[in-house]
Amino acid sequence: MLARDQAKTFCERVLSRADGDEIEVIVGASESNALRMAESAPSEQNASTRVRCSIRVVRDGRHGRAEVESLGDAAIDRTIAAARAAAAATPVSSLPPFAGASTGDDGGQPEDAVRAVAGHAPAAKVAQVRGYLDRVRASGAVATGFYETKGESVTYANTAGCFRHAFQGRSWFSSTVLADDGAGVAHAGATGENLAPDRIDAAGQRALDKALSSRATRNIDPGDYRVLLEPIAVAELVMFVSWTGMSGRRLLDGASFLSGKIGERVLSEQLTIRDDAGDARFRSPRFDLEGQDRRAVTIVDAGIGKGVVWDRATALEGQTETTGHAMPQPCASGPEPDNVIMEAANGVESDMLARLGNGLLVTQFHYTNVIDPVPVTVTGMTRNGTFLVENGEIVGPVKNMRFTQSIIAALTNVDAVGDDSSLVDVFFGGTCLVPSLLLPAFRFTSATEF
Repeated sequence: MLARDQAKTFCERVLSRADGDEIEVIVGASESNALRMAESAPSEQNASTRVRCSIRVVRDGRHGRAEVESLGDAAIDRTIAAARAAAAATPVSSLPPFAGASTGDDGGQPEDAVRAVAGHAPAAKVAQVRGYLDRVRASGAVATGFYETKGESVTYANTAGCFRHAFQGRSWFSSTVLADDGAGVAHAGATGENLAPDRIDAAGQRALDKALSSRATRNIDPGDYRVLLEPIAVAELVMFVSWTGMSGRRLLDGASFLSGKIGERVLSEQLTIRDDAGDARFRSPRFDLEGQDRRAVTIVDAGIGKGVVWDRATALEGQTETTGHAMPQPCASGPEPDNVIMEAANGVESDMLARLGNGLLVTQFHYTNVIDPVPVTVTGMTRNGTFLVENGEIVGPVKNMRFTQSIIAALTNVDAVGDDSSLVDVFFGGTCLVPSLLLPAFRFTSATEF
């Protein structure tokens, strides 16, 4: 990681090589260490330090970008030369010029706290998981997983006078438990700036309890089922909605579930979705990769479509203002939400199983892919614990089910929102904050044999 003064000195060194061109520099520097688990025991420790510098050169309206994983002078000179060559080979762009200095808060987390997260020792991690792994071994089950802590600095600067710098730390714990040679399988995880021992232990215990409870699965017929989706399952669906429908580019192209529907009801009145880097549960950098202030954006408010996220290029096209969600420019896919929060608009439910009554409890989805991006129709499977519920009580595990479902249609009718909002890391990338959801109908198209 780079301290603020180190980052500023380095950026000044790069920008001094402008030689009449406009130059932008983005630097990401990270430190992490991880503990892996196999056969219910610590199996591997590793540490990683990485730096990546991305440089964009603009000459006569032509943009070129090149990247390097070094901050040495020779490497930077080669990278600028490569970016200039790329610019020379591209057509003139309509991208707006670089923006100058910002007075906004750079956000993120305190540097000393982030360095402490990054330096969380492997021995401390082993101590945190020991009790959980002991219980797994005592039960006869087998646990695998990982526990990683990471700190990173992100820096943006350009020749127009903009300089932004922030830190962010994150911890991840994930474990899968197999009981009776895989007859029962379950998964649980935890994410946050720091993970206290009790959070690690509780997550592991959930995985162990579900694995022991998910043996002797039964077959059920495919069809429409009332479902209770736990936060990890909800997160998978919400991130697909985010990727396919919450950006200015998708809205302008008519390819968003919000296209032509701003101000109309698009989801259940029970749901609000927003993107907010400044939320205390994220504390992410408050600037994007154009150096612009990252604003809080309400996407859906009590079911009503409100807006999307913008970068400067799409905002110019859409005759609006950037919300500070740019990716490195030029970027054909447009801006991206990065701190998505789904929350209840009209109160939460504490006993979701009782409210479910009869239906299915789904822990996680797996092997999910988009079929149709506008209604966000997704196909996939359940995974790591799916249970039949009758009269508000779990009566037994069922074999995994395949599904094909419009997520927008599913989220148009929501019976209840849980009081268990959790930060979840999604397999395809991204972190969101979501609760459990009770849906009156979810379509399962076929069964499996496992």
